Amino acid sequence: MPLLKTPVVADDFVLPFAEARRHFRSLASTALDTLPGQLLHFAHPETGPQGEALSSDWLWLGENSAPAVLVIISGTHGVEGYAGSGLQRQLLSDLVNVLQQRAGLSALIIHTLNPWGYAWQRRGDHNNIDLNRNFVDFSQLLPTNADFNDLHAALMLPARERSRALNQWQKHLGNRHYEQTVSGGQYQEASSLFYGGQKPSWSQQTLVSGLNILSLNRAKRVLVLDLHTGLGPYGYGELISDHPFGSAGDIRATQWFGDQVSRPELGTSSSVPKTGLMDYYFHRLLTDRGCFLTYEMGTYGTQALFDVLCEEQRMFNALGGDLGEQHPASLALMRHFCPDDVHWQAAVTARLRQVVGIGIDQLLKEVRK
Repeated sequence: MPLLKTPVVADDFVLPFAEARRHFRSLASTALDTLPGQLLHFAHPETGPQGEALSSDWLWLGENSAPAVLVIISGTHGVEGYAGSGLQRQLLSDLVNVLQQRAGLSALIIHTLNPWGYAWQRRGDHNNIDLNRNFVDFSQLLPTNADFNDLHAALMLPARERSRALNQWQKHLGNRHYEQTVSGGQYQEASSLFYGGQKPSWSQQTLVSGLNILSLNRAKRVLVLDLHTGLGPYGYGELISDHPFGSAGDIRATQWFGDQVSRPELGTSSSVPKTGLMDYYFHRLLTDRGCFLTYEMGTYGTQALFDVLCEEQRMFNALGGDLGEQHPASLALMRHFCPDDVHWQAAVTARLRQVVGIGIDQLLKEVRK
């Protein structure tokens, strides 16, 4: 009896930003030879570590007027783009075949929304902004996170002292409130973790302008999948909904994916409620026409996540931003968000294929009613 084998994952699943970008653009050009669409490039004002140009590249495949649209986003958190880009590039040729066979469906692939973070192997952008805390109303008084202000100093201590101090904070606040305090978003400490910024980031402005060009308003149904890594069980792709419980988006997510959907609001997710998520922009954009889900690929757990983020930020601050991709703190960050493990890569790839397959079926079923 033959042995069951791990599905094949391409050798180029994990690529540095410049190579991933070249590969994606080549695949996009090939796709546009067989399907209508367009490829847009949004140039970033900064350069990569080798002086290379940075951009967020957007591929629309299919008719502009398609009633059903699938959107897949990578690199919202820069370093997470290693896995996100790998998934997008692995999926693209099969997605082209599906689009050729399924009338009424188009796809938008946003490759690396935060190209600077991907290229420099950091989670935030060139201003240390966490894009997924940046979607707040900057014309209003910014949210406050009082407990974060109190424990901020502990986050930047050397590892052993930090562990002792944060353990005390965790006992004081309780596990869930502690996790929400650290990761929920803060707008005061620009050189610390989960910083939401003082104004819209380059990536936020790019997202808004790009969606003004490639409008989703014509679509009757839309599914958005934002690819992330770092939280949850190792190798599992969790579907997280931050739609308000009972809202149209929440109901649709459950109708389409059933009990696979987890909700931070209800405490059923590996994530906790957060401020300034990109999700909230899409909630307003989609209204009742679809849903936005985070595809969260689990790695080594929340405590390990906080450890690698704290140490990388501490060293980044200490070295004046000149960390380098071979620094131990940078390498640890990379390993956390994109494990060098073909079994992990195969697992998250297979799971995303399942999710995309279900999503496409549900999109087309609804537009054909």
